[in-house]
Amino acid sequence: MLKFVLLLWVYWVVLACWSQRNLTSDAKNVTDVLCSPLMEGRGYVDSGCNKAGIYLLQEFERIGLAPLNGYAKQSFYINVNRFPGACKIKIHGHKKAPGIDYLIHPSSGSFHGKLSFIGLSAAEVLSVPFNAASPKQAIAFIQPKQISRDTLRMVRAKLEKLARMKVPVVEYTRDKLTWSVSSEQFKAPYINVFDTSERVLLNPIKIKLEAEFVENYEVSNILGVVASKQPSDSFIIVSAHYDHLGRMGKNTYFPGANDNASGVAMLLSLAKEIQQQPLQNHHVLFIAFAGEEIGLEGSRFFVDQHILGSDQISCVLNLDIMGSGEEGITVVNGAIHKALFQRLLDLNERTQSVPVIKPRGKAANSDHYPFSEAGIPAIFIYTMGPNKNYHDIHDKAAALSFDRFDQLHYLLLRFIQSF
Repeated sequence: MLKFVLLLWVYWVVLACWSQRNLTSDAKNVTDVLCSPLMEGRGYVDSGCNKAGIYLLQEFERIGLAPLNGYAKQSFYINVNRFPGACKIKIHGHKKAPGIDYLIHPSSGSFHGKLSFIGLSAAEVLSVPFNAASPKQAIAFIQPKQISRDTLRMVRAKLEKLARMKVPVVEYTRDKLTWSVSSEQFKAPYINVFDTSERVLLNPIKIKLEAEFVENYEVSNILGVVASKQPSDSFIIVSAHYDHLGRMGKNTYFPGANDNASGVAMLLSLAKEIQQQPLQNHHVLFIAFAGEEIGLEGSRFFVDQHILGSDQISCVLNLDIMGSGEEGITVVNGAIHKALFQRLLDLNERTQSVPVIKPRGKAANSDHYPFSEAGIPAIFIYTMGPNKNYHDIHDKAAALSFDRFDQLHYLLLRFIQSF
């Protein structure tokens, strides 16, 4: 009998290890696909976001998720500034590496030619009139070692206003180069050059930049439902955005592994499990949102359409940055929805899935926010760990550890099943 118990224990340990390896392996495969050059950074050059949407439609169908009220996708339209062509700069005759030496501000306008500069301090930038420079005489701001974040924000806001008014801008920054997406286009270029030297030489910069402003660009939320075992009008929503920043020129793209291919991988992993084990009294709606990076457009559109009534949604679980976990997880709105947060804490106490669960208050930093603003209980979970790549060219699939992916999968599964 003891021998049988030992063999049974070994069998379950081996099965658990095999299962965990498959979970992580599947997550890595999904992340690899979403971060591949074929997906174009899941942005708005060469239909990157839409290519990723087609892939997820196929994955939802393969898992067996049902459309929501007959709809497997929900299309909407955005305005976007994009960079499909040349995106090159030379300083003193030397080519600079995009994403490493410089970034193009996401709202930049097109420009071909050479620029010389007027170097201004923070105080001078804040006091300069809008007609102080011409398109051939750019303003350069060199970020000093000592400057408050509030002052830097005001300086950058003024530089953006100048670029809107046809004044080219170059900012020499000490900050990590972090990109984004914009729904507007300036009349002039705004270039961020990474430079930590004590003295920046204001050499002329040669720029070849092709920006294109597109109105009414169609993208889609991807929808899939697992129906409850018993008749019900209640839903749990599990969401993750699949869009990212796309391309900055023909040769540079932002893979978006942690943000948020990893969250999509977790969503698909949970969808497979819930499909096999539906909840008793809650439908589970899985949504892969588009348009998050350009201002939570996909989740806002879903909420504004009132496809589901607010009273039908018991909880929204939004997943983003799922690629590590060595240092635990943060729960946005955990300090607000204390009962939901305590439920996670209690489950983690029994399972020891992650080392720390940290509560955080209200934040408009992902797709939970439009639901929260509509009065719907919504939490946003992201992992904490050594991977600090964010909105840069280094956020690659190979850089993710997926250290707690298996454990976090089962913690989130138990959380969903607790409804």
